[in-house]
Formats: sequence, C-alpha cells, structure tokens
Amino acid sequence: MKRFFTALIAALMFLGFARVQAIDYTGIVNNLTSIDPEIMKYFPRWKICEPDLQIQVYRTFVLLGYEKSQLNMQQILVLASPLDADPGYKPYDVLLISCGEASMNSVEIEANMASLSEYINGYKYYSGPRRGEAKDFYVRDYCFEDIKPEIPASSSQATAIMSYLEPTNVTHAFTLSLFEQSLKIGNSGFWLKSSIGTDEVGYHFWQSGEARVILKRPLYENTEASTRDRIPYLINAYIGGGYRVTSGIDDNKSILSWVSGRSLNGSPGGKLVAGLDFHMPFHPEFGIHFNTEMPLTQVTVESIDKGAYGSTQNVNNVKFKPGDSLNKYPINNIYPILKATGQVTLFYHWWLNEASPENYIRMDLGINYSEVQEYAGYEIPDPKTKTPVMYISNQNILNLRTYKPNETGDWIYAKAEYRNQSAFPFGISFQYSNQILLGRVYIPLLGQWFYLEGKYATPLRGLRPYEKESFFMISPVLRLTI
Repeated sequence: MKRFFTALIAALMFLGFARVQAIDYTGIVNNLTSIDPEIMKYFPRWKICEPDLQIQVYRTFVLLGYEKSQLNMQQILVLASPLDADPGYKPYDVLLISCGEASMNSVEIEANMASLSEYINGYKYYSGPRRGEAKDFYVRDYCFEDIKPEIPASSSQATAIMSYLEPTNVTHAFTLSLFEQSLKIGNSGFWLKSSIGTDEVGYHFWQSGEARVILKRPLYENTEASTRDRIPYLINAYIGGGYRVTSGIDDNKSILSWVSGRSLNGSPGGKLVAGLDFHMPFHPEFGIHFNTEMPLTQVTVESIDKGAYGSTQNVNNVKFKPGDSLNKYPINNIYPILKATGQVTLFYHWWLNEASPENYIRMDLGINYSEVQEYAGYEIPDPKTKTPVMYISNQNILNLRTYKPNETGDWIYAKAEYRNQSAFPFGISFQYSNQILLGRVYIPLLGQWFYLEGKYATPLRGLRPYEKESFFMISPVLRLTI
C-alpha cells in the first residue's frame, strides 16, 4: 500500500509539473500579442506594402475565421527577433504578424502560414531570379517600410488625441516652431501658447502683422468613460492678448529673406483674444467653437515709426477733404491695419477606428468675420526739430477703403484636417476662410520629437492691395513630451 501511495503522489506531481509547463509555455507565446511597446520598439519591425503579399496575408487571416471588421490589408506589420549576425547572413525569425487589430504569434504563423512566412522573413525569393527558391544572402525583395527603432510601437503612437502638437495624453509637453510655441502645464490641463499670424482668416506667419499669447484652460471635465481618454474636457476657454509685430516688412538682410514680405499691419493698440470650445455632453466628438480678436483701442490719428509698418501705394487718389488744414501734406502711402476677426463654427472629431485610432479626421464648418481698414500716411515736420514725423489717420480723408465681408464667400469658414499616427506620423489640413485657401502639412524628420511643418496660402478671389498671390513658409518643429 505504501508503494501505491508513493507512486500515486509521484504521478500527480509529474502531471502537475507538466501542466505548469504547458500553462507557462502558452502564456509566453500568447504574450507576444501584447508585448510591452517599450520593449517592442527595439525589435526589428516593418510594414508590408507589397500588394500581392498584402492580399495573401489578409486572405490567410480571413480563412482562419478572424473578424473582417478587425482586419486592415493596408496595415500589415511584422515583428521579428533581432539578428545575432549581420543582416543578410540569416533570415529573420518572425515573432508576430498583425493585420489591422488581429495578430498571429510565431506558433500560429508556423501552423497556418509557414510557406508564406519564408517570403516575409527573406528566406526565399519573392520577386527575385526564381520565385520560391532559397537564397544564400537573405534580403527581403518585396515592398516594405522599416519602422526605425527610435519610433515607438504603433499601439503607443495611435493614442486617441485631438492635436498631435498639443497631446493631452502626457503630463508635460513642449512644442517649438517659428509658427507657434506651446507648453502644457502638468496635469492641470492648462496650455500656454504663443503664435504668430492669424491663420483663421488665411494670413499665416508674419503676413497678418500680429501675434498673440493665450492661456487655454479647462472648465468642465468629461465624465463619459468611452470618450474621456481622447476628449478629457467638455469645455475649454481661451483668453489672452494680441500684439503688433514688425518683422517681414523689409527682410532683405535676414536669414528669412526668401519669404515674401508683407504690407498688412496688426492693430497698434493690441487686441483682446478670447475663445471657447464646447463639446456636446451627449456626443463629445461634436461641438461648437467660438473665437474673437478685438482691438483694444480705436485708432484715428497716431504717429508711427515708418520702418515698422507695412504700406501700399496710394493708387485710389486718397486725399484730405477740401478745406482741411492738412490738405497741403501729400499722401503717398496707405497703411492697411487688420482690425476685428472672429469665427463661430461647428466641429466634429472622427477616429476612423476607435480601437486603433491611427487615423483621425476633424471637420469645421461655420462663419468667419475679418476686417481690414486703410489709413492714410503723411509726414508733418516737427515744430522744434523740423524733422518729418510720420502719421497715420482715417479722419477727414476721402477714398479710404474698409475690407469686410460683403459676399457669401467672405463669410464661409470650412476646414478639414487628417492625421495619421502609424509608423510614419504626419498631418495635413486645408482651410477655406475669407476666400483664402490655406494648406498645412507636417512630417517627422527624427523620431517623435523633430518635425518639419509647412504652410501655403493663396486667395481664391481678386487680390487686395495688401495681399500676396501666394505665401509659403516652412519651419522645423521641436516636440518634447514627458
């Protein structure tokens, strides 16, 4: 009897050990489908862009019963183990193949697509001398895009955020470019932003002659669990001030001499900047945006520094009214000044696949207002020094113009933005406002922290005296997050 119990205990221990081994092995293999992105980014990874190979991988997933709604033939990613020798002297060991949201680990690959994986890992020619033949030098001879090690894995890239240059999924963020500088202040949700240009009316960079500093602060948190990660706040308020800039008038000697100069000016007394984003509680992706920039002072007559203001030629016979005491002073130049601007728009945020939000679209549609007022420029000698002093004025002067919406197209504001956060994050947008088309694009240069951004604007109506037929500007972008 004693021998029987000893044998029984030994058998149970053996079965238990064997079961533990089986569970551990399965767990290790399954973990490859949820490997930590921080570790994953150090493994060789690439995206398959060979159409025929994409179709074969996609069909394999379909035949094995994977949900078609989870599959994406344009997002086939391969994860392989690092080579212990120089690339080309042995094929890659494929650890994971993903097709959209669905993935197969190495055991599943061996069981279901062993032959196909020999083309994927470079063991056999795919389009070389003799298709299907093994090679001495293992190079992948199909279309693929390597994912560099410094680029995080797609699961961390595809975080649902509303602005890639203003990420809400980090504690601290800092963005620096010629167009804009922004700082996220901890977990408070506050943003401090400085920008140059008035993009909302089509005048980017120094073309509008003004810049601003604003504070963005949240007013109401989003408590809906399904959207809180991407839209943390339902109401955001903006408050700040605008000021006139002097750059871009005569830049022949600067490093930006290749950028078009300008004739438009910001308001001399500065502006009040205010805005509000209101996301609908019943559907936070949808909301209303309000923005306004109002001059703080009403300029009628003011002395100016002639070199700090842009101007146009007096081609409309602008002159003082007959009998005015200043009628003896000639008016040679006109000084256009950007006055009040504002927009009221409906917006919608759309992540094409909420489970894997690599593709994001935002659409805005509403009304726009902008006003540019002309001032006459004339010089009067100083009574004491006899030195000419430049003045601008819109009082008692004939033929000055004020440009504000007077056609349907002047009132329309429409904007569409697309952002991709896969292996090569980039963004592009097009805006129609004030009958001006403004395009913007940014692409990565080094990892996730150094980008290149470009903007191009062109009026779609007849040119006004202070406008350019086209205005283009590029800038490097430094983006740091913690």
